[in-house]
Amino acid sequence: MGTSNGDLIQALVESYNDDVDAECGVLDGTWCAWTSTLVAAGQQGGKQVVVRQGDEVGMNYVYNDQTGNYDQYVLLNGKVVSTFSTSSGKALGWGTAEECNQAPPAYPCGLTPSHTWINTTLILDQAQPDYSNTFGNNGAQGTLTTSDGGKTWTSENITIEAWDFTPSCPEDDGYQLTTLDSSIFNITCGTEFVGGELGGQNLGSVQDCTTACDETENCFFAVWDGKSYGLKSSVAVKVAKDGVTAGSLVSKGC
Repeated sequence: MGTSNGDLIQALVESYNDDVDAECGVLDGTWCAWTSTLVAAGQQGGKQVVVRQGDEVGMNYVYNDQTGNYDQYVLLNGKVVSTFSTSSGKALGWGTAEECNQAPPAYPCGLTPSHTWINTTLILDQAQPDYSNTFGNNGAQGTLTTSDGGKTWTSENITIEAWDFTPSCPEDDGYQLTTLDSSIFNITCGTEFVGGELGGQNLGSVQDCTTACDETENCFFAVWDGKSYGLKSSVAVKVAKDGVTAGSLVSKGC
């Protein structure tokens, strides 16, 4: 929720790779929920709590007329578990999104599953009958409606569809993918590297291929045909080939 002071009030539900987030202690298959606000100085927030499959997370933002702050509440299965309050001005709009941090130490995200907002309610300071003119979506289903002339807007379900962050061709030709070890590979579409064979096997995505290359000594190129990958040394020669995606090592991380 953007505000007039330039802040972004955003309670979060996040997942992390390995030991990236020590505070929440997230393990595979669990999530981390917390109140937070993005300000000029960076991300600030309240307590982080572990969320497991089947849990229901609630998020409330309330403008406090007495303090002039926005008070945030995150609820886990109906119980308040995280709070935070900031002097952020007045809200300018509300929205929701899936985000992915593909910079180290986060592993490239791949497929993010769908999720649903249940019983969403926005109560405006003043009625805005044409508030729906501000609505828009990309990869989402559902909308908000009003029954009181625009003061209150509600929705039973807003579904954010699954989103695949994996580089794909031709859209991501030239994309630079960063691995867990901070190595950078340049993704090129319709490209094969011939010679310099270091091995290969079946893998699900080009990001898995580049990771395998990063973990293989003397590997400079990873080639993926949609089902399997091949790892190549620096002597491999670049050629054009339809239906093949390649990752070329730009810089080696730690």
